[in-house]
Amino acid sequence: MGNELNETKYKIISTLGKGGFATTYLAEKENKIYALKKYSDITQEETIELKKIFEVISTLNNPNIIKYYESFNEGNSYNIIMEYGGSYNLKKFIQHYSDKSELIKEKIIYDIIIQICLGLKELHKNKIIHRNITPNNIILDKNNKIKIAGFSVIKVLNPNVNYLKDMVGTSHYMAPEISKGEKYNQKVDIYSLGCILYELLTLNEYYVDSVIDEKPITIPEVYNSKWQEIIDSLLNKDYNARPNIDECIIGIQLIQDEIK
Repeated sequence: MGNELNETKYKIISTLGKGGFATTYLAEKENKIYALKKYSDITQEETIELKKIFEVISTLNNPNIIKYYESFNEGNSYNIIMEYGGSYNLKKFIQHYSDKSELIKEKIIYDIIIQICLGLKELHKNKIIHRNITPNNIILDKNNKIKIAGFSVIKVLNPNVNYLKDMVGTSHYMAPEISKGEKYNQKVDIYSLGCILYELLTLNEYYVDSVIDEKPITIPEVYNSKWQEIIDSLLNKDYNARPNIDECIIGIQLIQDEIK
């Protein structure tokens, strides 16, 4: 494309994706590759909110979270520069095994899910609710090292607000309290984590068509039975009964030595 953003000399190479008011590009500066997210046609209030979010996520420095470097206005758009983690995500990884009708090895599942937990721990420690933890927003490299991406709908809680009520996210990974329009907190990310773990273990999405209907949660018998206990706790419809992220990590680490 050859387009150049004059203010900071980022050269746009190609388009990576579009969604909502934003388009993400592959960009280059001083022989380094970045992802550039350009928000167009947004209000001044929306720009201010984006800047507030960027101020928080740009301070995060965690190996399991996509790094955000800088942001700036360019004409009528607001641009965010972030780490480019590649085009391969957890959804494609799971689909690869599904196409082969081959279950994912337990050790690989453990390595992936514990990395997601460690990334979520950093977010929750900083009062951030991701609200869209899905396989599409988990980037993998060739060594199965993961980075959480997809921060378009995150929310930063302030000291006076511990719950939210607005409905956002991806339906198949959305906690029941969001679907029902009820108040919610960081436990919605825990529910989404449970959906991802279920998908890694079964190669199928966990989705309840109605927030009232029950769906049996069963995993293949070849896996350690303790995964079943973890799945049941993460997908509990009562968010108060779900573990927090620290409890998730402790529970998952307990079965590390038992993994085949």
